[in-house]
Amino acid sequence: MFYALLYPLAEHVGFFNLFRYTSFRIIAAALTALLLALWVFPWAIEKLRSLGTQPIREDGVQEHIETKAKTPTAGGTVIISSVLLAVLLWGDLTNHFVLATLAVMVGFGLVGWYDDYRKMKYNDPKGLSGKLRLAIEFTITFVVIAWLVQGEAQLSTRLDLPFWGTDPTRPDLRPDMGLLGMVLIGGFITVGTANACNLTDGLDGLAIGPVIVSAAVLLMLAYIAGTPLGLVTEWGANGAPMGKPGDPTEAWVLADYLKIIRVPGVEEAGVVAAAVVGAGFAFLWFNAHPADIFMGDTGSLGLGGVLGLLAVMTKKELFSAVLHGLFLFNALSVIIQVFWYKRTGRRVFRMAPFHHHLELAGWKETKVVVRWWILSIALALCAIALLKVR
Repeated sequence: MFYALLYPLAEHVGFFNLFRYTSFRIIAAALTALLLALWVFPWAIEKLRSLGTQPIREDGVQEHIETKAKTPTAGGTVIISSVLLAVLLWGDLTNHFVLATLAVMVGFGLVGWYDDYRKMKYNDPKGLSGKLRLAIEFTITFVVIAWLVQGEAQLSTRLDLPFWGTDPTRPDLRPDMGLLGMVLIGGFITVGTANACNLTDGLDGLAIGPVIVSAAVLLMLAYIAGTPLGLVTEWGANGAPMGKPGDPTEAWVLADYLKIIRVPGVEEAGVVAAAVVGAGFAFLWFNAHPADIFMGDTGSLGLGGVLGLLAVMTKKELFSAVLHGLFLFNALSVIIQVFWYKRTGRRVFRMAPFHHHLELAGWKETKVVVRWWILSIALALCAIALLKVR
């Protein structure tokens, strides 16, 4: 909104030229989401508590039944609302990458809200059926990715492979998945990340920490992949640079150096990622142990969907397996547990997801959470390092 209304006035008021810079609007969106969420959460906690609380599994960790039974859920409504408002204020609403990210966040968030509402209002721990929920999520994601590929955004259908370098001067040898292939791959990554994030949201602060870390990394990737960063790499005989920022020969120098696929326009999605970081920190303020509120399916599905789609839009589909490694591991622990129990009648873990196994093994909740954060940061650093391993 500010971008559309104020930037055109820059020729009359020089200050408004700031809105031209994505970097400025990224910082502004993060601060807006942070302050707005901090302001709204105290009111939302009381309001959501009046609707009811999330039922706690009786076969789970007994301490949770005593300490978490009266904690309201669906805090993701505040996170998503804060992100949405921040992006409406600071984002370029004509950018297809921004619109796609908001569509997935709101769509997945509404699916999660229905789940949370049933849990709070009717004390129904199951909520929406798994098959119906997945069907809705896949439908939303398939439509959004197909629109990005065939629409104005022209999202590439080539798959960026780990350890595979790119050279703009040579033919592109990366496999072209075509429209159908990219829709399927992108859909599974987006929906998979969302539901893996949902499974990780089981302890105070456990999911939001990795969400913030992942969003920050994807923000960086979106900015590098989409922003023409002109850097002086050669100097003429008279000491003058051979090019200047914005020249075709100098554009995306940093992206080329890091072997990141160029995706013009995707830097605007960084505004959404920044708002997620800001709202995430505000939520953590109230979700730190002992939690005043849970994000619920509203937040975990909405935010997880954003992370998955950002990985697809920045052409880091397989890279996300490292960045979102904790989410993936938690989801695999559930799949392994269910599969093995149905096959043999025995359990691999004391309880799934894996963080509950650690609790039943004697780890304190806070120790599990802090170590989870440390691991998420370590995985993020590994993922960043892999950018140059080609």
